[in-house]
Amino acid sequence: MSVQFREIQLPPIPSQQQPEKIKIASNFSQTNKPNLPEVKGISRRGMAEIIADIQNERADSITPLEWTYCLWAKAEWDTKNLDRAREISLAIWLVAQNNVRLKQQLLWRLALHHSRQLENPVSSNVPALDRSLVESFAEFASTAAGIDALPVQIIKILTRDNSDYELAKLSWQYLKTPTELLAKAQLPATIPAVDRAPVHLAGIFAKNQVSDLSGVEWLLRCLKEMPPAPQLAAVEELLVKISSDILKNQRPKLVEWVRDEYSPKLQLVSAPARESLIRWIGALNYSYFQKTIDLVARMLRLSDAEIKQLEERRDFWANYSDRLKRVRLLLPQSSMSAIGYQLQFDVDILPDEGAPPTEVCIFQFEDYCAIEFFRGTGAEIRLIPRSKESDRLLFVKKELSIKRIRKLGGEVHDRVFMWQSSCEKWLKQKKFLPNEGTKSFQGMSQYYGKYDATNGLRMPEPQEQKEREVLLKKWQKEMESLS
Repeated sequence: MSVQFREIQLPPIPSQQQPEKIKIASNFSQTNKPNLPEVKGISRRGMAEIIADIQNERADSITPLEWTYCLWAKAEWDTKNLDRAREISLAIWLVAQNNVRLKQQLLWRLALHHSRQLENPVSSNVPALDRSLVESFAEFASTAAGIDALPVQIIKILTRDNSDYELAKLSWQYLKTPTELLAKAQLPATIPAVDRAPVHLAGIFAKNQVSDLSGVEWLLRCLKEMPPAPQLAAVEELLVKISSDILKNQRPKLVEWVRDEYSPKLQLVSAPARESLIRWIGALNYSYFQKTIDLVARMLRLSDAEIKQLEERRDFWANYSDRLKRVRLLLPQSSMSAIGYQLQFDVDILPDEGAPPTEVCIFQFEDYCAIEFFRGTGAEIRLIPRSKESDRLLFVKKELSIKRIRKLGGEVHDRVFMWQSSCEKWLKQKKFLPNEGTKSFQGMSQYYGKYDATNGLRMPEPQEQKEREVLLKKWQKEMESLS
């Protein structure tokens, strides 16, 4: 059976002649003469007739095309009508208050005009706005409000020598990227001041200590819009200028973006910025551990002794935060059910193996991975030498159990009475050093927490050491039961 299709009737091919409006616009851009080209089928009015309508309050009878011609030809008309130039310009701006299309043309061309005063010509295809229209803008600006306020503010900025910096400040105030800001104002975003404004954004962010969510998201959009070279310069400035409070409020979002974008290309940033980035990443990783400890201590039903042990671990690792390259958190289902909804970062679930539940944190340092068991039998810290295989097991393997971790072996240190000084010396033997400039350890008394780069922490007094040794033997027996 054959299927019969109807013959499709195509419309006639149009002539090669351009549409009338396009032809007029094309002729505008190709000639310096203010006279309208002849176009068949369109009646043409001269400047005298258009000006007469403006003067006699018949602006409604002027077509959009005639307004375009009027703005294009007015400079030449002014030279022959000097005594009326300002009067007509004021009248045009007055009409623009209620004529959106005319107003947009005037403001767009005025932005380009002021860019020309400070820069090379932005576009040779756009004729300059005549002087009287430029000077008469002040009358329009004095009454501008509502949606006109922003374009007027931007145009005023474009008349200043430091327009790029002022535009950057305005960008922050409106929480728009410079390009978004010009688009919101319906002004050309291809002017040099917009191109240069991003140079100042990182400095403005740092100087004003921006840390709220909307401010951080604004900066991230700005960074993502920048070409590679300006973006790198902005990141360098942020890394050098924001040395403290990097985790304040919503700034971790900025740290995460910089980490993801620039950790793989550390060679691009300067040495001071590289050191700062390493500290940023360490502080971010430590914050995941700190927040988890705080939630476990607050949300689970733990004894005072257990809470004290958790807080001691939290504070101890704060002294090594600059060295943290990566962190992985594993929680038993019971802990996840209690605190998971408050976690704003990824964690993994530990399978139930019948043992008392414990949370686990895996820290990645330069040469070792440190594994911290929060609670339960043993509750030790374990050091595993880094290798491709150990990194894969500890950070890539999806399912990881406590038994599997302990089977990796490594060296173990206790968490019994007054463990900090012994642990600090143990880590030092492995070339683990506290953060640069550390004078005292967080979470310890002034007496025992005083830190010396040569001698480390003060050891317990003899009586305390005896008490520690008794508890240490008990802990060692517990560890034997786990093997």
